[in-house]
Amino acid sequence: MAITNPKLFGLNVLSFLSDVLDKNEALIALNLPPLDLNVIRGSSNAGATRGDWISLSRLSFPLYKTLDRFRTDSSNYQGILDLRAGTDRTLFGNLNINGIISGNAIRYRYVDGTGASATVKIADISTSRVSAWSSSASPVTATSPISYGAQVKIRSGGALQFGTQSGTTGPRLQTTITPQAKEFASEFPTSKISCTIGGSTVVLYAMKGIPIIFTGFFRNLDANITLTSLISSTPASWKIVEVANSNNFVNFPNRGGTTSSINFRSSVSRERYIQFYYNPDNIATVTITSANISFLPAVKLQNATGLNFSSNQFRNFPDVNFIAPSIVSLNLSNNYFYQSDTENERKLNSNIVNKIPTTLKELYLGNTFYGSITQNIIANRFTGLTVLHLGRGGGAYFHPDDADTNCELPNVPNTCETYFAHDNDFRAFGTTASGSGRFNVRDLTNLVTLHIGGNYYLSGAFSIAAGNNKIQAIYSYATGLTLPTGLAGKNSFTTLYHYYARNAGPLIVSGSYLYEACNSLSTLYLYGSNVTGALPKFTNTALSYLELRYTNLTGGDPSGDTSFVIPERTFEKCTNLVNMFLQSGNLLTTPIHPNAFSYTPNLYYLWYVSYGRTTGSIPSLTACKNLTYLYLYYNNFTGIMPSLAANPNIYYVEVGYNALSGSIPAFKNLSNLYYLFMYNNQFTSLNKFQNLPNLTYFYAHNNKMTGEIPTFADCPNLYYLILFNNQFTNYKTGGFSVNYRLTYLDLSGNLLTQQAVNQIIIDLYANYNAVKRGGVTVNLRGNAIPSGDALEYVEILKSKGWSVVFN
Repeated sequence: MAITNPKLFGLNVLSFLSDVLDKNEALIALNLPPLDLNVIRGSSNAGATRGDWISLSRLSFPLYKTLDRFRTDSSNYQGILDLRAGTDRTLFGNLNINGIISGNAIRYRYVDGTGASATVKIADISTSRVSAWSSSASPVTATSPISYGAQVKIRSGGALQFGTQSGTTGPRLQTTITPQAKEFASEFPTSKISCTIGGSTVVLYAMKGIPIIFTGFFRNLDANITLTSLISSTPASWKIVEVANSNNFVNFPNRGGTTSSINFRSSVSRERYIQFYYNPDNIATVTITSANISFLPAVKLQNATGLNFSSNQFRNFPDVNFIAPSIVSLNLSNNYFYQSDTENERKLNSNIVNKIPTTLKELYLGNTFYGSITQNIIANRFTGLTVLHLGRGGGAYFHPDDADTNCELPNVPNTCETYFAHDNDFRAFGTTASGSGRFNVRDLTNLVTLHIGGNYYLSGAFSIAAGNNKIQAIYSYATGLTLPTGLAGKNSFTTLYHYYARNAGPLIVSGSYLYEACNSLSTLYLYGSNVTGALPKFTNTALSYLELRYTNLTGGDPSGDTSFVIPERTFEKCTNLVNMFLQSGNLLTTPIHPNAFSYTPNLYYLWYVSYGRTTGSIPSLTACKNLTYLYLYYNNFTGIMPSLAANPNIYYVEVGYNALSGSIPAFKNLSNLYYLFMYNNQFTSLNKFQNLPNLTYFYAHNNKMTGEIPTFADCPNLYYLILFNNQFTNYKTGGFSVNYRLTYLDLSGNLLTQQAVNQIIIDLYANYNAVKRGGVTVNLRGNAIPSGDALEYVEILKSKGWSVVFN
């Protein structure tokens, strides 16, 4: 028998690898009409190319798609086609052979003899470290089973004998002459074989499932296996072996205790075996992710409670009932089950869930299937489920189809505590059937975390069960859902992310704040949502992050009083508020109450934008000792700018596009101040800054400042100084002479005299001589023209890489 061409390039081998002399018979066995294709073997020798195969018609599967996949794979996997076979698909009756066979145990048929005497015979291939048992049937027929890793059975009346191939008759158990040495201390016998030899009962010790071998394709690997207990205090061992070169391996002996982990690193991706040496009955959990594993070995992990093979290359859903009958947690997310070889297992249906034991409590299947989910298959199968994770991070997703045009969120038992279905295309909630144990997510009373964001067409009213006092976090962003209700008074509630929600609605309904007395609520994130109406009095004592940017809030008091856009006691209870962001084009054209932030001593970031609507003075910030970011851009604030002396941690100040007037304060002793943006206001003068060692950016253009430009000697790290379009006439001698990091100076559009301009250039020349450098830009357009020595200094600076421009 011979397989004359081991590369059939993915053709559906319905002939069970038979070799026949008649080429037409071979083509018919492959479901290929002889009129279309007369020769497979030897085509390349006849000058055929890939392009010659693309135009073939009447094939059951377009051959060019298969060839194109192999072309793409070969470019990505560096010649792997010649070194593997059966690694991307389970080897059932039909095989996709791409090279050397690498399955564990394969049965195939072949034709023995020629002409009328030709007969079909059966042979087994075994490539495991401990050879599989061939069939014990005698004679072997087409239907004889293979017993792999199971029991050895002898026909009635037979005797089990030892001997060599030629020295024994009858049934026998053949052994090697030289025993194979143990490689690792963890290679313990797992099983006993009891047999009668010469009238005496003899017990043979054997290893079953050691090592457990996973086949992947990777460069780096982080793997973890936990054990229920150690055998004789002996830890487990690992081995990483290159498939194409068994001499290229790395041993990891005696790793850890009941938790055994490895971190394998290589410079090149290769197809490799991951071998784990320990009794499978002692394995509690297995975590091997991102290793391009495509199937699980046929080893039963009797006591395993957790399997995590996320982000691999599985296409056919494993029979978890056999592999881990006691499983509690199963994570197979980010695999390719929608490409299953079995057509009715390409969706998350009963065929899939029935492969998982009913003991399951945690199920992770995000990015694995397309289409809808039969409404109650999860609730019916896993009555004790606590975690359902169908969230998507890219790849396959759930969406409406012919089976369910609404694509309802699947129901779960009321034991469910964590429900993730985010970033799919679910469009409706299921229906809770009274007394059935099937609950939609809104009716769950034990739910702790709900993540249904990113389902754009999921719309309508959204509430949490009245009896749920455990809810902690809700993520319902990028949906058409209203703000969730039914949460008032729930002290467990900590987090709401409801951003980009087009139908969010008001925070105050029928005079009541939706999250009244939620004393643990720390994050209320409503960015970019259609939140409307007045601001509530936030009674959430733990509130630290309030995100209300790009909303449609109007502000004002819930009672209807519009005297202040932010009333005095809005944040009275929020002593832990750290970040407050509010931006809306519908805000009232009234002031912020002067004491609105007197109750927020921990405020770190204040962002307020009203698109030129809010009037009045900047509210008092003296109580905000931790204030670091002050962003009050594009309002209509009037009056003077506070000195920020009570805010020693201030780092970023942005008050551009307001109507502030008077002098820019003499900011001093603010050691953290880095950005100071005060442009587009009505400031009339500029005071000297004192001890601002880290000020780097100062923008105060488009104001009405007159008089003298002061010295910036106390700002040694000043990098950008922008004062264009003001009315300065004079300059303090020495003002720029020690700003050695100054890179961009724009004084254009002022009324500086020739004397002032000359002195500026003289000071900049002295600055250059002290610290020689290029790449500095100076804009003096719109002022007097320099003269005398100043003009010579300009030419020298230009020759050194400076850009100095004037009229």
